[in-house]
This record gives sequence, C-alpha cells and structure tokens, in this order.
Amino acid sequence: MKKLLITLVVLLTAGGAVFFLGWAQFGVAPGSWGVLRSKTHGIDREVIREGRFRWVWYKLIPTNVSTSVFTISGIAIPIEISGTLPSGDVYSAVAGLKTDFSYHLSVSLSCRLRGESLPALAERENLLGQEDLDRYITRLTKEIENHARILLWAYGENEGALKESQTTGTIRALEMDLQRAFPDIENLSCTVKTLRFPDFILYEEVRRLYRDYLAAQRGSLQGETAALAVEAIRERRRLDELTNYGELLTKYPMLLRYLALEKGFPPAGDQIP
Repeated sequence: MKKLLITLVVLLTAGGAVFFLGWAQFGVAPGSWGVLRSKTHGIDREVIREGRFRWVWYKLIPTNVSTSVFTISGIAIPIEISGTLPSGDVYSAVAGLKTDFSYHLSVSLSCRLRGESLPALAERENLLGQEDLDRYITRLTKEIENHARILLWAYGENEGALKESQTTGTIRALEMDLQRAFPDIENLSCTVKTLRFPDFILYEEVRRLYRDYLAAQRGSLQGETAALAVEAIRERRRLDELTNYGELLTKYPMLLRYLALEKGFPPAGDQIP
C-alpha cells in the first residue's frame, strides 16, 4: 500500500511537472500576450492569451522554447488640418465675392494593435520584448497619422464626407480606409472635435462661372490673334515686294526710266519735248 502511494505521488508529481512545462500560458500574466519561439518549430502562429488554454508538447524539450510577453496599450492620435478648396481665393475674387472657401478639421483617432497579429509582427519586425513592441507602435502611430492626414486633405474637398460628420460625429470613410490600410489594428474610431467647411454649392457655381469667363477670354484672344496674324502676313508680303523691287532696280537702274514712261512721267533729268 505504501509503495502504491509513493508511486501515485511520483506519477502525480511527474504529471504536474509535465503539465506545467507544456502549459503555454505559464509565465504570461493576465492582460498580457505571449509569443512562443522554439528552436524546432520557429515562431508559433497562435498567440498566447488569457482565457485560452494551450498545452504545447515541444515546450518539454529543455531550452527549446522561449516566450516573449507583450502588453498592448491603446493608441490615441489627435489630428488637425486646415486648407482652402482648390483656387477658392481666385474664384471668389473674380466673382467679386467675399466668400471664404477654407475648411478646418480637428479629429481624434483611437485604436489598438490586434493581439492576434503579434506572432506575425514578431517574426516580421523581430520583436523580442516589450521595448521592441513599443518602438514599433511609435512608428505605426506615425504612419497612421500621416495616412490619415492625406485622407483628410482629400475629404476636405469632398462635400459628402464632411456633411456626414455633422450628424454622426465621425467620418466613416476615414475609419474604413484606415482599417483597410492597417489591418493589424482594431477598435478604430474617429471622433470629430471641430469642423468648419465652406458652401460647396456656391463654390461649384463660382468655379463654373470662372471657367466660362476663361473660355470667353480665350475665344476673344484667339480672334484678335488671328486678325493680327493676317495683318502681319500682309505687311510681310508688302515688305518682301518692296525689297525685291529695291534689289531689282539696284541691279538694273535703267528700269526706272521705263517705269516712269509707263506711268506717263518723264524720268528725272530728261527734257520734256
């Protein structure tokens, strides 16, 4: 009986040791994420997370597996842009209006890195620990901000994207475009803090009038240019004729006498009979 108890204790102890050695979550604190690296299997594609039990047999091999533990914090990005609709100042000046075609946007973006993306990121970006992840998130934040600014500049010239935000308090197009551009982020939201945009209907009307004005000016200039060109051609031909006459008379001065007689005038120096 005593031997049986000892054997049972040994088996339980060995089983417990095997269980803990292969338990993937062991060493990963609640709220954190773990990425397994092994000499035999490389980076495990399934992230280690709280509430999801995993047992990995190759953790039993001594020194074969190391676990990188990461904590993911939220990302907040304030963005503010100002601009003027293309040629807005020119249009309003030509139309004699004192209309401001400028716009101003102030938004706040919030998101976080997807925990499930950590294994692929750890392999691609060589993330070995929290410091590596923090540096990557700093770079990612800047990339998101730059891309969002480019999109917001475009939305600043789009009536629909801006008007929607008046009622929703967000810019859905921006959220969808950013999510497509950065699939490794989640819980992305855009909150509009300040929004001022011009009268797009008036802008389009003034722009049409300006284009009509340019077309009329172009037509007028083309007519004047054509008339000047015809006159220049005539003057050039007359000048060429005079030049040819001058060369001919210089070469044959006797022609002056014949020309004078042809016109009914005596040549200079002759006596009139």
